[in-house]
Amino acid sequence: MSAPTATRTWLGLAAFYAALFAVLGVFMQYFPLWLHDERGLDEAQIAVVLSSMTVARTVAGPLWAQQVDRTGQPRRVLLLLCALSLAAFLIYHFADSVFGLMTASFVFGCCYPPMHPITDAFASATARREGFAYGRLRMVGSVTFLAMVLGVGYWLEHSSSSALFGLLLVGLVLLLATAVGLPNGPPPPPRVTDKAPMLELLRSKPFLLLMLAAAIVQGSHAPYYNLSTLHWQAHGIAKSTAGVLWAEGVLAEIVLFWFARGSTDRLRPTTLLALGGGAAVVRWTVLGLTTEVGWLFASNWLHALTFTCTYLGSLRALDRRVHPSQRATAQGLLGAATSGVGMVAGSLLGGFLYDRFAGGAFFAMALWGLIGIMLALRLRRLADSNQMDVDASTESRPA
Repeated sequence: MSAPTATRTWLGLAAFYAALFAVLGVFMQYFPLWLHDERGLDEAQIAVVLSSMTVARTVAGPLWAQQVDRTGQPRRVLLLLCALSLAAFLIYHFADSVFGLMTASFVFGCCYPPMHPITDAFASATARREGFAYGRLRMVGSVTFLAMVLGVGYWLEHSSSSALFGLLLVGLVLLLATAVGLPNGPPPPPRVTDKAPMLELLRSKPFLLLMLAAAIVQGSHAPYYNLSTLHWQAHGIAKSTAGVLWAEGVLAEIVLFWFARGSTDRLRPTTLLALGGGAAVVRWTVLGLTTEVGWLFASNWLHALTFTCTYLGSLRALDRRVHPSQRATAQGLLGAATSGVGMVAGSLLGGFLYDRFAGGAFFAMALWGLIGIMLALRLRRLADSNQMDVDASTESRPA
């Protein structure tokens, strides 16, 4: 493919990533504030409303991803999901009860979250085909997420949360507009079987092990996402400092994505997974032991390993060993395992333990990181016995 065409392809995907993560940043960080201020929900009701989205994404994500593999049309599916997400989000405007808001969250969860794994699979395959760095493309999403979190946070100090609905609506319109500029995918590869891709993948022991390893390590982040700011404030850490700590974690993610092509590409996928688990052991142990700001700042750089290495390791395992005709489905199942089942389990366990042991709950998440290491090593043994060579690499000798 010519350089100008490859550049247009990169820009089209980058614009879509930027819009996708702009919506994510505002929704994840600030939409609960809208539910509280504009719909009068308390913390428990907000958790119930948003949990219906998690259920929806866990069920709908793999189904939409399988549709991509069946049709070979990721751009068309993403366009449809963008339009449906815009329509689904409008339901929030008319919902004024907990049940109505749960319904809105469920419908929106069936449309917007499934775009993330589909986009990752589409972008990764396109980057591999056209020779540009996927990590740096994905970094565009992280940079936009960080910019929106910081920018909207500053804006809310001088404005009402009532404008958040309109801001998200504009973001979804822009997302639909950028979807129009997405490149067309390659011709669909020949299918290896007439059976549904999801069924084939769920019968694979190594694939199930990969999902479990990634879900354990990523799910260990749930108490951090849900409870860290509350925990720090209880120990006298200001909200502004907590915000900087959060931003630091995203910055660490961006740094690793930028350098991924020259460093982590040389590592085996199972090595990346084990690095993520090992960093989780250290990071959550530090959070359980201390609330001293210096140690928190030092440990938060480990987000580059706990999240990003786990993410890249699982994605590369899929890229190298899952047949192209099943790759979107595999990414959808992986997303359901990590962002759905793993996060729900981590949230429930973390919340239960935090009520009883406060910061001691993070020690349980450190144990999850240790389990993640063991699962990654077990997956490596399966690879080395040729049951599934998830560590195959054409770029360099594996480390």
